[in-house]
Amino acid sequence: MPRLKNRSTPTVVLFVAALTGALALWGFYSSDGAAKARERDARLAAAQEGDTRELAPSLEIEAEIARAVPSVEIVELAGRLEPVRSTWVSAEMAGRIVSVPANEHAPVAQGEVLVELDSALPRAELIRAEASHRLAKSELERQRRLGKRSVASEAELDSAIAEERRTYAALLEARTRLEHTQIEAPFDGLVNALDLDPGTYVQPGTQIAEVLDLSVLEVTVLVGDRQVGSLAPDAAAKIRVDVLGDAPFEGRIARVAGAPVDQGSRYPVVVELSVPEGAGESRRPRPGMVAHVQFEVGRAAAIRLPARAVLDEFELQYVFILDAEDRVTRTRVSTRPVAFRPDRVEITDGLEDGARVVVTAVDQLRSGMRVLVR
Repeated sequence: MPRLKNRSTPTVVLFVAALTGALALWGFYSSDGAAKARERDARLAAAQEGDTRELAPSLEIEAEIARAVPSVEIVELAGRLEPVRSTWVSAEMAGRIVSVPANEHAPVAQGEVLVELDSALPRAELIRAEASHRLAKSELERQRRLGKRSVASEAELDSAIAEERRTYAALLEARTRLEHTQIEAPFDGLVNALDLDPGTYVQPGTQIAEVLDLSVLEVTVLVGDRQVGSLAPDAAAKIRVDVLGDAPFEGRIARVAGAPVDQGSRYPVVVELSVPEGAGESRRPRPGMVAHVQFEVGRAAAIRLPARAVLDEFELQYVFILDAEDRVTRTRVSTRPVAFRPDRVEITDGLEDGARVVVTAVDQLRSGMRVLVR
């Protein structure tokens, strides 16, 4: 029987060769894809970790040079006007009121009689004291003449001198008692209170009238510990009274307390306001009116930046500083607000003078990022 040829052998060889080539090609493409995937994953991980150094700058920002400059802060505080001088005039002696020449709520001049007491007894005492003093002076002169002739003794002369001094003191006392029957205004001002009628009997120390000096008023305000060090006596201040319009009055600092009055570290500062001469009733400040005092408070040199330059994270503040290659570095700082300037903040710590600080798009920045500076 003839032997058959095996025709399947070449087919098998070709199949094996094709399969081997396919496997090799698949391995090539598979390894190339894995390498690309690994490279892609590495770049993604680097981006997630904030490593942007190899990326070209694409974010445009604005920057500002940090400069420490002295500043002047306007501080405004409120208080009530009070007279610099006010006093209750009291009776110096007992007596019955015979007349009340002054009127309540009326102006008075210094020395003007407010209340007059009965002067009959003090006047009689003065006449008696004057007579006693004249007699004592006459006796003293006689003893001196006798002494020159060696007729009077030295003891008699000394006794005459003492009597003259005693009667002179009694005379002065009588004059003073008579003067006290007229109760006068101690200075120019306004009678704020006077509620006594003729016939009223008063004792020494009885309050007769309250007199206010309205030529100079004062207002006491409480200044914080950060501003009080910049204030000194005689420094100028502006005072605005609510009910008298917006035009301010010129004032001056009279006194600055050396110690705070409460736990809030607030110091009393007294500011005086001299009422302008000729001021009409519509522009006359009065006690009890609310006044707003403005001080110019100088402060040491400080760095101030736009508020938008500060990044707030978890109650901490940061700024981004540019280096020579326009890369940013996040830096922690301490800040405080600027009075009457909500768009600015003062840097109190963490930033050096002359640094370039990013002032826009800070929420899009990360340390190490390169930026385009406009």
